[in-house]
Amino acid sequence: MKNGLRLLAALCVAPLLYGLLCLPLLGWWMSLFPSKVNELGGTSYVPLVISIEVLQAGVLLLCGMVAALIGGRGGWQRVCLAMATLVMLVIGVMVQRQFWDALPAWHHWIFFLLILAMMPVGGVITHRLQRNRNCDAAVRLG
Repeated sequence: MKNGLRLLAALCVAPLLYGLLCLPLLGWWMSLFPSKVNELGGTSYVPLVISIEVLQAGVLLLCGMVAALIGGRGGWQRVCLAMATLVMLVIGVMVQRQFWDALPAWHHWIFFLLILAMMPVGGVITHRLQRNRNCDAAVRLG
């Protein structure tokens, strides 16, 4: 039961966190460049597209960290992170299809790769932080 709740929470937290952080940040960021935003709400201006990728990478990293944190420890953490990454990829594909013409095609493929890379990297960071915290606690006790 406990692991099922962890999995459910990990599956929900990544898209929720992405929506709460990335979408408003992207809207704000793009509003700073009104002449570069096209009528579809996207852009073909390469520096702006690259900056969007960087912003998305940072939020996806955070999503992976939080999903792994919720996942607990050990094998179950990896399961939760893998499933959360898969959910983010499915949602990402559905959303990117709606905006395919608003941005250059290469942006969408990079975004998919960012999901597949940054979420697991976030999980690795969380795992290492947890391991280091446990090592520090063992040193204090010992």
